[in-house]
Amino acid sequence: MSTPPPPSASGAFEDALERAVDAQRRGVLAAGAAVRLVGAALFLTISTALWWMGGMDWAPYPPVLALYLGVAALLFVLRRRPQARWLGVVQAPVDVALVYWLQHVAMPISPFPSGVAGFSLGLFSLVVALSGLTLRPSVVYGTALLSALAQGALMRQAGVGWGAVAIAVVALVMVAAVSHYGTGRLRQLAVALTRVEVDRALEARRFQEVEEARQTIERMLSDANARNAELQALQRDKEQLNQFLVHDLRSPLSALTMTLSWMEQELPPGKGVLSDSVRTGLAVTARLDRMISDLMDVPRLEEGRLEPRRVPFRVDRLLEEVRSSLEGAARARKLTLDVAAPEALELVGDSELLVRVVENLASNALRYTPTGGRVRLEAGVAPECRWLAVRNDGPPIAPETRARIFDKFVQGEAEKDSRRGYGLGLYFCRLATEAHGGQLSVEDTPGWPTSFVVRLPA
Repeated sequence: MSTPPPPSASGAFEDALERAVDAQRRGVLAAGAAVRLVGAALFLTISTALWWMGGMDWAPYPPVLALYLGVAALLFVLRRRPQARWLGVVQAPVDVALVYWLQHVAMPISPFPSGVAGFSLGLFSLVVALSGLTLRPSVVYGTALLSALAQGALMRQAGVGWGAVAIAVVALVMVAAVSHYGTGRLRQLAVALTRVEVDRALEARRFQEVEEARQTIERMLSDANARNAELQALQRDKEQLNQFLVHDLRSPLSALTMTLSWMEQELPPGKGVLSDSVRTGLAVTARLDRMISDLMDVPRLEEGRLEPRRVPFRVDRLLEEVRSSLEGAARARKLTLDVAAPEALELVGDSELLVRVVENLASNALRYTPTGGRVRLEAGVAPECRWLAVRNDGPPIAPETRARIFDKFVQGEAEKDSRRGYGLGLYFCRLATEAHGGQLSVEDTPGWPTSFVVRLPA
């Protein structure tokens, strides 16, 4: 179920204004009910006393005023309830009718008919003033119109001239205007007070929202800091575990390398099968040592903590070293692994890192080249760079795979199917190349379906 949108500031103001005016209306209606109750009680007491004192022209007043006193008492009891708003509206014409009826009945038996008519003007003015307590201009002017008609009828009944009737009507209209002005001022005061209250409430709500947002941000920052601390701890644990693994791997690897080196020195010079096997073993252990270094250097390259040592070196010797380390693997798969590089070509860079880059690329090429195929290690010079390339005649790399093959943990479909590798070799090659300011890519070369090319600044 959708949540309704929060009310706008203008809507909130209008609602608050309506509530404030309604509260004022209930208050003044309660005051009007109290005035009617007290006035009816006083008029009943005075008229009853005058009647008992022999004023027969006051005889019609006590019974009607006693009934009206009961109505005023009921209105006073209901003054705080919602029904009082409508009773206050109806009460104004009832008051006009009551005054007119009492004066109309009393006038024929009164010795001073014109005095009764004049007395009526004060009563009608009081009724108009009381109608202003409804805070409704229509009720005020409606009551004034009814009172003017009733007053004119009573004055004409008493034989008063039209001039006096006109003055009485004007007086009632003026009473209505004054009452309406008071009502308007009361409404303006309610609007001003309500505006201040609404502004204060909106400001308090904005402050509360800002405070809640601040607390939320602080909580999110605290959670992020806690997660960051956990990640840093995990990173330290990972690095420590890697160090332990490297130490545990390199210890037996060093022992094996020393043994093979001793065997190479003890064997008689020559190119016998045993000597070749020892040299192959040394090349393999050197390669294993470089693979372990790859695992250690990937995090350092990612964080920019591994700065290549830039020293001049001959490219043909680098490629020959890689060929020697992989010659046994190539021979086992009946692959041709050769080198094509200018003899005097030199590069400036970290030869240890670049040896591992070329070796990773060559190992990858040997893995995908079919039996009897060719793998070539090349180097050359371009107008703005020097390049190293590893080419093979194995299956080409799909165009959609080339864009992401150098990303971390990304493997080709064949590696996924055979579960070989972890997608770090080419990623390391890219990081090491970029650390030199170069670029690693898969390029199309005539005669070679797959070519990995490392381009380094001249």
